[in-house]
Amino acid sequence: MRCGFLLVGLALLTQGAIAEPIRDEVMSGAARCSGIADNRTWLDCFYGSAQPMRATLGLAPAPPAQTRLVPPPGAGYLGPDANRYAPPQKSRGFVADVLGSSKPFANDVPMESYRFARDGTFTVVLKNGQTYRQEESDLVFAKWNRPAGTYLVTVTGNADKFILKVKGEPGVVFHVRRI
Repeated sequence: MRCGFLLVGLALLTQGAIAEPIRDEVMSGAARCSGIADNRTWLDCFYGSAQPMRATLGLAPAPPAQTRLVPPPGAGYLGPDANRYAPPQKSRGFVADVLGSSKPFANDVPMESYRFARDGTFTVVLKNGQTYRQEESDLVFAKWNRPAGTYLVTVTGNADKFILKVKGEPGVVFHVRRI
C-alpha cells in the first residue's frame, strides 16, 4: 500500500516535467510564426504550432493547412523589420553568454537608420547590419533628430539583453534586444 502511494506520487510529480518540453516546443513554434504579417495566416500558424500539445492531450489534430505553416526549428518567417543580411549571432561560450562580456558587440558603429514606434521606442539598424529594438519596458526615450549616420553606437550585453549607448550622450543607456 505504501509503495502504491509512492508510485502515484512520483507519477504526479513527473506530469509537469513531461509537459514542460512540449510546452517549450509549442512556444518555440509559435515564436517562429512571429514574422508573418497577415493576421489570419499568423493565427493559423499559431494554432498549428500547438499540434505537439494536441497530440499529447489526445485532441483532434490541427488541420494540415495550419501545421504546414509552422517553420521547422532554426527557421522562421522574416518580418518587415528583419535584417536578411545580418549573420546569425553565435555563442561566445557558456560563461560569456551567462555573465556577459566586456567586449562590445558593436563599438562606435554608425547608425544606418532609426525609426520610432508609436509608443516612443525605437528600432536601430547599424552600418554593420545589426538591428536592435528598444525594450518596451525601458523608461528612457531617445530624442534623436539628426541624420542616422551622425550617431555612433556601442552595444554591450549578454544572451539576448543588450545595452545600447550613443556617443555624445553620457550616462544615457537604452535597453534593447537584437532582431
